[in-house]
Amino acid sequence: MQTEINSRAYWDTRFENDWLACRGDKQSRFFAKVAIQHLPHWLLDQARQQALSLADWGCAQGDGTDVWASYVPAEQITGVDFSAAAIQQASARYPALRFENSNWLESSAGEQNLFDLVFSSNTLEHFHQPYQVLHTLSQRARKAVILALPYREMERESEHFYSFLPENIPLQLENGFNLVWAKVQDCRLLENSLWQGDQIILMYADTAWLKKLGLRLSQTHILQIDTHSELNQLQGQLGENQLLLQQAQQAQEEQLLVNTHQQQMLTQHEQFRQQQQQEIASLMLASEKLQQDVDARDKKIVILNEGLQDYEHKLQEQRDEFQIQIAKESASHAVALQAVQAEIVAKDVSFEQLTKNSQQLTLNLQQLKQEHQQLSDSLQQKEQDYAKLLQQLDVRDAQMARLNLDVHGKEEAIKSLKQSYSWILTRPLRFTKQFVQSPGRASYDMAKFVFWRLPAKMRWALHGPRHDFVRWVRTAPVTAGTNPQTINASAPTVILPAAGNTVASRSTNKDLSWPEFQQQVLSRRADYKGIFVQELVIDWNVPLYQRPQHIAAAFGRLGYLVIYRTDNWAGDDVQGCREVVKNVWITNRHEVNQLQDVTRSLYSTAYANTPELLLENGKRGTLVYEYIDHIDPQISGDEENVRRLLALKDFAFNGGADYVVASAKKLEAEAIAAVGADKVILAQNGVDTMHYRHPKHLSTPLPQNLQNFRSKYSKVVGYFGALAPWLWYEAVADLVTSRPDLGFVFIGPDYYGGSEKLLKADNLLYMGTVDYQILPAYARQFDVCFIPFAPGEIARTTSPLKLFEYFALEKPVVVTRDMEECVAFEEVFSGNSVEALSEALDAAFAVKDDPAFTQRLAQLADANDWDCRARAMEKAFAKP
Repeated sequence: MQTEINSRAYWDTRFENDWLACRGDKQSRFFAKVAIQHLPHWLLDQARQQALSLADWGCAQGDGTDVWASYVPAEQITGVDFSAAAIQQASARYPALRFENSNWLESSAGEQNLFDLVFSSNTLEHFHQPYQVLHTLSQRARKAVILALPYREMERESEHFYSFLPENIPLQLENGFNLVWAKVQDCRLLENSLWQGDQIILMYADTAWLKKLGLRLSQTHILQIDTHSELNQLQGQLGENQLLLQQAQQAQEEQLLVNTHQQQMLTQHEQFRQQQQQEIASLMLASEKLQQDVDARDKKIVILNEGLQDYEHKLQEQRDEFQIQIAKESASHAVALQAVQAEIVAKDVSFEQLTKNSQQLTLNLQQLKQEHQQLSDSLQQKEQDYAKLLQQLDVRDAQMARLNLDVHGKEEAIKSLKQSYSWILTRPLRFTKQFVQSPGRASYDMAKFVFWRLPAKMRWALHGPRHDFVRWVRTAPVTAGTNPQTINASAPTVILPAAGNTVASRSTNKDLSWPEFQQQVLSRRADYKGIFVQELVIDWNVPLYQRPQHIAAAFGRLGYLVIYRTDNWAGDDVQGCREVVKNVWITNRHEVNQLQDVTRSLYSTAYANTPELLLENGKRGTLVYEYIDHIDPQISGDEENVRRLLALKDFAFNGGADYVVASAKKLEAEAIAAVGADKVILAQNGVDTMHYRHPKHLSTPLPQNLQNFRSKYSKVVGYFGALAPWLWYEAVADLVTSRPDLGFVFIGPDYYGGSEKLLKADNLLYMGTVDYQILPAYARQFDVCFIPFAPGEIARTTSPLKLFEYFALEKPVVVTRDMEECVAFEEVFSGNSVEALSEALDAAFAVKDDPAFTQRLAQLADANDWDCRARAMEKAFAKP
């Protein structure tokens, strides 16, 4: 039976008769896909870049070989099998691939039969001595041998003769190849799995080749178990235990409430019982006293009756003799009798009064009960009033959202008006008026109007002169007699984002002069943990709320005084100092340059700063260089901007800055190489979780086009952010075309004509810029979030702020595989081609409603909020 299973005749019969019926073709594709997805990315990159040849030994009918062709060019791949029937069928099914009918176990390897990589999927378990076979295979490989094997298969299939265990897998082959990669996959967890057990993916490689590649520890992987599977099981058990604990706590709290209520009722009942006993005791005392008075009266009556009888007897005896005297005494006794009767009447009146007093006490008790009921009704009414107030607050939030929507509609109306014929006719008159009032601003607006109406290619060619002109306008002094506010008279009013408790808006706030700021704020300098000065980078009031504003607001929440410098370029329009959120003041005053012992921040993207300007009045404290982006023309602009930013970077990296804050790990590594680890702080981008989770976004009105689009597509992929040159527009277009079942929504400002590069298709909706205040309400309509950066250095060195905002929304995220800061999170899905991105989107849709997965995203958001980033940067405030 052993010889029969491994004989050529046996396998020819299998391939000709029941291979497809037994789903052999689907198993080959399944095992090949599992193996390739669990191989290191650098191996696939080397295979493509160095055109490494690859042999699929035991290829059967070529289905697994065809899977390899999706990752490595077909001309580099050869399928090998000793069954002529299998090779004949493979060549017919996949004519674009090369197949070879050869029995390597019976022939020796010549140079023409060697391959850089030899791959074998689920073949060695069919041999009693698999490592002898592996030794033969390794002689055919120049650089590496890759194996996919059933792992820990204790109850073997009928055709399997060997079980691969941690105790029998070697670390080195006889030809000197070393084990550099071992990864276990529990296939039972995979969707539509064709193997109900573990698979282990092994790679043995030539030491000299590995040394030449210069690999690091992070690029190797050797595990004996599927940690993801065990972690899921442990998380499941933990979730069940937490649920049981919550239920027990809830039951305990409910019982405690019941006990408390019962105790209160018992206390009230006891108080009422004691009060009644006191009243009854008082009545008993009064009754006893009344009874004593009645007994005393009865005794007096008895005595009087006895005396009366004596008198009558005496009178009877002395009637004749003392008639006159008896008459007198009778009259006297009659008077005495009347007095006694009057006393009895008085006692009766006293008894009635006591009865009335008892009735009055009963009425008082009933009145107290009514007052208690009134108090209960009043308390219930107040609770109802409080509930109504909460409803009114919800209505107010909805009204504010509708007002934002109305503002958006009015802006659209203004836009329509500005496109009207009458507006175009009167443009020369408006320009003449503006030129008379503010020549500099008028010249800038005219140049901007002309520039953005040029063809895209011409705009790109004119980027250099454009940046020269912008720098000239921004640095030009304001002439005497000119109102500085007229420079920004046309700047749009922007609703301040909710990065903290908003203090005042531009329309209602009176700016403080510098002396007032010194007297009211700087005089309390000791009350703050320190002073953080944000040098010129970007205005506070811009539609796209970015890292500088978030970091400033976070330092304000942590108790620092933040001075945020602005030149009123976009929409700040401050003349003096203005508090925009708690402890954060924006200012255009040059007196900031005189402050001593402060921590100053300069951004790697702020070309307005130069080393000379920064050191004009000395360092004045601690200087922090925030290295947030790779300096690249796509981000930084023309050659002059790049030259300025590189000069600023050289200044910081050569001792000018006390600390370098890096926003990505690649940038951190570059900074550490330049200044040392002690002077580098890793503070990636973050998220304002409270803003993205605010319940007001559940009732924010949405524009009709978004509602219609959402109702048309059951699955929506969304992106918000700048439509900038670094997006992968070609891949987006191919995805939109190949996936008509998905709706794609893009939100954000247009940088350098990015919106024109979006494909015009029914299943793609571009909404332009959306205010940060209501952006979460729009993004909640996404099922899966997307960050399609083009492959390259920008993608590899960027920490996208939107990644953590997507986490706060608890939406699955799909990114380009080059985005190292994103794919470092195992919860993020990625792809390096249109096909891979499409598969990643499907995988993301599969978990979008998984409570455990969305809870993990929420935890990641909490661990990456802006306050955490600011705390990491507090190192810059430490005294040496």
